[in-house]
Amino acid sequence: MGVFLLVLLSFSVALGGTFQDLEEKLKAVRTVKVVFLQKTRYSWYPKPDVSKGYFYAAKGGKFRIEYTYPDRVIMVSDGERIVIYNQEDKEAIVDSVENNTSPVVESLFFFSRPLSAVFDPVGEIEKGDIKVVILKPKAEDENIERVFVEINPDLEVLRIRVVDKEKTETIIEFIDIQKNFNPSPGLFTLDLPSDVKIRKVNDL
Repeated sequence: MGVFLLVLLSFSVALGGTFQDLEEKLKAVRTVKVVFLQKTRYSWYPKPDVSKGYFYAAKGGKFRIEYTYPDRVIMVSDGERIVIYNQEDKEAIVDSVENNTSPVVESLFFFSRPLSAVFDPVGEIEKGDIKVVILKPKAEDENIERVFVEINPDLEVLRIRVVDKEKTETIIEFIDIQKNFNPSPGLFTLDLPSDVKIRKVNDL
């Protein structure tokens, strides 16, 4: 029993250390640009949906996501409202950020909340030099049950795997990362063409 408790305690300390180190690493990120590949697998369909594009974020909830495949869709937020623009359909939706995000997303991608305020670390897997930290949202989240964050020895995030209650799995692979760059003045705003059909939600 004593040996078992010692092993369990050592595991907990190591897990907490990795989680805290990752949190401290993310605190130093002011802005980020990511080239990503996204795969979504559904439990009822064998072939994954694949998309790719660019992701930009800055503290304060500002972000810009440009999907380049399979559809050209731009999502932009200045921290208060979000614009979702489908370039092919020439349609756009304007809504508040509150209706389109969650604490989990804000913590992992927008750096608006510390990891420890949103997640509990519940496990860790080692694959050679790569570690996978398993996280559980502190609060009930209808879209997210577990998050698996894969990091290298420098605590750089390589990919994030999200599993929801329906066992749908979304993997976001970080192909290239640029941190703490100086964003252009118009990066987190979007001027829509005059021929775009705009739908505003909640009379924004």
